Amino acid sequence: MNEPNITIRELLEKPEVQKHIAPENIENIETYLNNNTQLSDPLYIRILIGIGAWFATGFILSALGMLNLFDNETVLTICGAILVTVAIALSKFYKSTFLNQVSLALILTGNTMLIIGVTQQFKGSEVYMILLTHSIVCAVAYPLFRSSIYRFLAPMMVVTFAMILIIDKKMYDIMHFLIIGEVILTGIFFLRKFRPAWLTPLAYSAAAALPATLLTMNLIQQNTWWDINIPVILWPSSSVLVCALIYLYFYIAGSWKRYREPWMILAIISTILLGIFSSPGILIAIALLILGYTLGDKILMAMSFIFLPCFLVLFYHALNVDLAYKSGIVAGSGILLLLVRWIAVYCLPQEVKQ
Repeated sequence: MNEPNITIRELLEKPEVQKHIAPENIENIETYLNNNTQLSDPLYIRILIGIGAWFATGFILSALGMLNLFDNETVLTICGAILVTVAIALSKFYKSTFLNQVSLALILTGNTMLIIGVTQQFKGSEVYMILLTHSIVCAVAYPLFRSSIYRFLAPMMVVTFAMILIIDKKMYDIMHFLIIGEVILTGIFFLRKFRPAWLTPLAYSAAAALPATLLTMNLIQQNTWWDINIPVILWPSSSVLVCALIYLYFYIAGSWKRYREPWMILAIISTILLGIFSSPGILIAIALLILGYTLGDKILMAMSFIFLPCFLVLFYHALNVDLAYKSGIVAGSGILLLLVRWIAVYCLPQEVKQ
């Protein structure tokens, strides 16, 4: 090939290259390239874009409110749909930081207007319609709107609205099914060998929603925000997370045949004991830490470092004993963990040390 300035896309179009690559792999490569060309801005710039978009959304909504658009549900719904469409068009054809911020502000505003406009037309079913409307908008806009910030926030808001519905209708057992779905999505996204780049924000959204849902369950159970007795049981979620964590051990080990190895037995027993005596949030924080360490993913590790202290504080607060016994339990737990570490490092095979 005497083509000094050939691009990757031009290379993929050549017949001699295509015969060595499956068509679906070519599509995956093109998707990855398309989605990564827009991530040239540093992380702090993208964070500032997100913050700026939220402020812009507030100002736009305030201006529309002054025009009394919120008094007409039909007009509000139509305007919201127009703003979402314009935002998607801007994100597809323009890639400057400023226009990205404008499009993000427009889609957040349009999304909010659609939710308000639709729900106002269904009196008595507002909570259901909020979840349904946002889920539909998210499903339509996610693959079309090329913003990792929106692609992270929109699924998180689906989970938030689902939890609001569960709490409002007192369907607390449904939270366990929500957690099961989040566990499955997180496992699928992070344990598969190849993940399309456009699904990466959804993967992190699922990983962040899991501890957030468990934290909400803990707060409800401990009546942290309510003065009434709300019955919430945690053992179904603990059971699911114990099974997921054990599966993660075997996935990392590379084979189910290693169940007889001493270090694996120790890990399984420790996980089951944690599931019985501790909070399920601690289990998911440990799972995110292990998964982040295995994949070298600093974002997952950061999530674990943020949520683990929260769950430990809630577990300490939930202990129905006096402060002296609580201190003894915490100290004993620390000694137990140090003992487990000593056994793993000094008494088990060399691969555990590595």
